[in-house]
Amino acid sequence: MKMPQPDMEEAKFAMAPLIDMVFLLLVFFMTASHLSSSQSLPLEVPFATKGVVPKDRPHRWVVNVVSNGTVYSGMEVSSIDALKTSIKERMQVEPQLKVYVRADANTSHRDVRKVLMAMAEVGIDDFIFGVYTPSDIREAMPR
Repeated sequence: MKMPQPDMEEAKFAMAPLIDMVFLLLVFFMTASHLSSSQSLPLEVPFATKGVVPKDRPHRWVVNVVSNGTVYSGMEVSSIDALKTSIKERMQVEPQLKVYVRADANTSHRDVRKVLMAMAEVGIDDFIFGVYTPSDIREAMPR
C-alpha cells in the first residue's frame, strides 16, 4: 500500500521579526551610548602612581569639582549648602551612601576640602577620589 505524502510547504524565511529585532537593538545601543557619555563631566583627572580601581565605583554617587571651584552634584551645578541638603535627602533614602569625588587636576585643594568638609558635616565618611593611573605604571607596580 502506498502511503500518501503530506504536501510539504516550502520553507520561508520570516523577515518581520528580524527587522523588529534590528530596530530594538538600534534603539538600545543609541540609548546606552547616550547614557554612558552623559554620566560624567570631562575633567583632567590627576595622576596617581598607586591608584586602585575599586569594585563598587559605579554604585557611588558622583560629586565633581571643576578647575574653577564649581561643584557638580552628579551633572547639576550645586553650591556647598545645596550639596549638604541633597546629601541629607539622599541619606534618608540610602543610609549607607558612598560618594565618588572627582576633582580636576587644576582644582585648588581648598575647593576640594570645602566639598569634603560639607560631606563630613552631614555624616558621609565613605568616599573615594578619582585619579588616573597610567597602565605602564600599574604594570610596573609590585603586587
